[in-house]
Amino acid sequence: MLRRIALVASLATAAALAFAGAGGADVANKRAVDVGDDFFSPDKLSISAGTKLAFNWIGKDDHNVTKKKGPGGGFASATTDARGVNFQKKFKKAGTYKLICTVHDGMKMKVQVGG
Repeated sequence: MLRRIALVASLATAAALAFAGAGGADVANKRAVDVGDDFFSPDKLSISAGTKLAFNWIGKDDHNVTKKKGPGGGFASATTDARGVNFQKKFKKAGTYKLICTVHDGMKMKVQVGG
């Protein structure tokens, strides 16, 4: 019986971590986005206004996070290849934001912010 309980607890923890790693965790209005080699993960995201996104570098190549279109003023992270770099941005205004990496043409992300 104890083994079964431990197994169920382990599976529940693994599922929660996988959900969070996929950008599904919205803990205290903060969500994580991986910046990998030529991709954002997730590359589409819907969040509430006031949510902060934490962009975490996991790749080996130079990347940045740059706002191409969307409400409010522009923003851009530094361009770096340092793993573990963390750029955070709070999305205050509702609307659709298009984010890119200016180093890699195909590296795009869409963030839909609700009011």
